[in-house]
Amino acid sequence: MVLGATLGLGLNWAGVHDMVDTENVGKVAAIGKGIGDLFLRLLQMLVVPLIVSSLITGVTGMGDLRTLGSIGGRAIAFYLTTSFAAIVTGIVLVNIIRPGTGAELALLEEGVAATKPLLAEAPDGIGLVLWQQLQALIPKNPFAAAARGDMLPIISFSLLLGVFIGLSEHSHESKDASVVRRFFSGLFDVMMQMTLFVVKFAPIGVFGFTLFAAAGKGPAAFRVLGWYVLTVFFALAIHALVTLPAILRVMTGRQPLDYARKLTTALVTAFSTASSNGTLPLTMQNVEDAGVKPEVTSFVLPLGATINMDGTALYEAVAVLFIAQVYGIDLSMTQQIIVALTALLASIGAAGIPHAGMVMMVVVLNAVGLPTSAVALILAVDRILDMCRTTVNVWSDSIAAAVVDR
Repeated sequence: MVLGATLGLGLNWAGVHDMVDTENVGKVAAIGKGIGDLFLRLLQMLVVPLIVSSLITGVTGMGDLRTLGSIGGRAIAFYLTTSFAAIVTGIVLVNIIRPGTGAELALLEEGVAATKPLLAEAPDGIGLVLWQQLQALIPKNPFAAAARGDMLPIISFSLLLGVFIGLSEHSHESKDASVVRRFFSGLFDVMMQMTLFVVKFAPIGVFGFTLFAAAGKGPAAFRVLGWYVLTVFFALAIHALVTLPAILRVMTGRQPLDYARKLTTALVTAFSTASSNGTLPLTMQNVEDAGVKPEVTSFVLPLGATINMDGTALYEAVAVLFIAQVYGIDLSMTQQIIVALTALLASIGAAGIPHAGMVMMVVVLNAVGLPTSAVALILAVDRILDMCRTTVNVWSDSIAAAVVDR
């Protein structure tokens, strides 16, 4: 990370001062992105088979379905509680700092045209989002969903398959159900071995992504959006360094710093790739190495990588209030509550891939009547903040696993 950042910022500076051709700087940034993308693709290759095998193995390994209901209920309660706490932290800070007041609107609007194709993918209205998320849980074809990498239908199908493998095995009506269970258990073991192999390439991938971010963006974006970036960063820091460690300490008795050290590989990979789904194999390995039971990690972490997005929820709330401030609009307390609830919902539906929060933010903007084109105002620094909020997402998932395990 240090090597990639130093080289990238140096090239960016040299390009700005005409010491190096800016086209060549762009080529180096593109090479860095290519290297990083290869590593990310290796991780993404593992995600679907790992999620399917881990969830099915986790469900069938519990035996009693009441255990599954207990673990699932506790995990989801944790996810909703911490995500809402993150949103409240972000809203409080953005009202105190007010980063959008006095911002130069003309400079921020430069990226509007480039954002229009992205906005076309976003749904409108809270009710529609709720309905779409319900529909998304039920795949027409689970194999097609797996091919597209749609996590919600894969998770719901895997859970159902695991439940009915367990029911069939315990009812003694099917002699072959245990064969199916052993197949997925073996597949899970193989996928974890593949994960350990891919992890060896992590330093190369991290270097590539950091080089791309530093050389391609440089420090220029912070000149216009500096206070906004700092507001999001401080809010994420409070949630990640105060709220979540306090929960971990109180609920489990673990030392937060010691637990974080054991998750270094997953957290650094989450930061560099901005993909909680891509980081999932590493998260599962690190959390198990930290002493959390495999039957808990195999259920809680895949579910959390899809619906537990503390950093994304916080970011969306702060971004919408920032945009309102840029336009000179003071949102009422009722509107801010709507922002909080909609950001919670949108974060649950956001995919664990880079920039997914940008699409779902349009839902939050619509909820309070702000122009959806305003997403372009913050596009310049989204990658940088995406790296930070993804790290918080993974950290929250890891703490959820420890809490549920306790």
